[in-house]
Amino acid sequence: MLYVLIVFAIITYYALDWLLNFFRIAKFQGKYVLITGCDSGFGQALALRLDALGFNVFAGCLTHNGSLFLSEKCSSNLYTFLLDVTKPESIENALQVIKTKLPENEGLWGLVNNAGILGPMGCLELCSIDDYQKVFSVNLYGTIEMTRNFLPLLRKSGNGRVVNMSSILGRFAFSGGPYTISKQGVESYSDTLRREVYKQNIRVSIIEPTGFRTNLMQDKMVDEMQTLYENATEEVKIALGQDFLRKYKTTILKAKDSCLPNLDPVLDAIVHAITAIFPRNRYLVGVSEWYCTLFAYLPDWITDKILK
Repeated sequence: MLYVLIVFAIITYYALDWLLNFFRIAKFQGKYVLITGCDSGFGQALALRLDALGFNVFAGCLTHNGSLFLSEKCSSNLYTFLLDVTKPESIENALQVIKTKLPENEGLWGLVNNAGILGPMGCLELCSIDDYQKVFSVNLYGTIEMTRNFLPLLRKSGNGRVVNMSSILGRFAFSGGPYTISKQGVESYSDTLRREVYKQNIRVSIIEPTGFRTNLMQDKMVDEMQTLYENATEEVKIALGQDFLRKYKTTILKAKDSCLPNLDPVLDAIVHAITAIFPRNRYLVGVSEWYCTLFAYLPDWITDKILK
């Protein structure tokens, strides 16, 4: 009887989740959304998508080239500006610019914290505290500072949305170095924030891509790890083994080959989080979603055995 109830509860949950997908806000054209990290990848593609849907988009770019590309491709409803989420003065400048661009009594409907970097991927023993600081300053601290500064404008909209870009590695830490740890921090921060602002009518969603072909997956990853390995002590090199770099390169190439070139599933998830009446807390998107979910919730001793 217990098993029947469990199965019924699972079926009911997913049936309701599927049904609630179709409930969207009545009118989202003209609402204002801020996106960070719009030079390339998910951020750039999302800016193009939201502009086409009729949103007013504030696109934060790290480079002039990124800003110029979107200015040429998009309508006048998209406004680009330079933004470095690691610098408080840049965030403050963005806040003042957006305040002047927003109509009177109009708030910010959505904040998409997309800016992120990869950093060295792999063996934790080879990573220095500077490697952690560099990755955390963008992926975690940047997300926290952007959200903290723009929460008043999100409250002003009456039903604001915060969408934080995480990763499957944020849910299940099977590799990844500082990047994985930063995304675990994003998940924890988002969960805490979601509960704090729920009564303020602000919804917080986490996007967890599994593997997509963006500029994060670069050839220089192998070169970076080779440099870290060469600078390590002989004791560490012996512990890692002579085949470490060869195996690492093979793993990275396999990971790149398995990444999906089509970014639409991730964009669909973000758009849903922005436009749905009942946005999800988490969106696990990409290849092997069920496989990754199963791994995340299996007992540790089982996953450790498999990954070993």
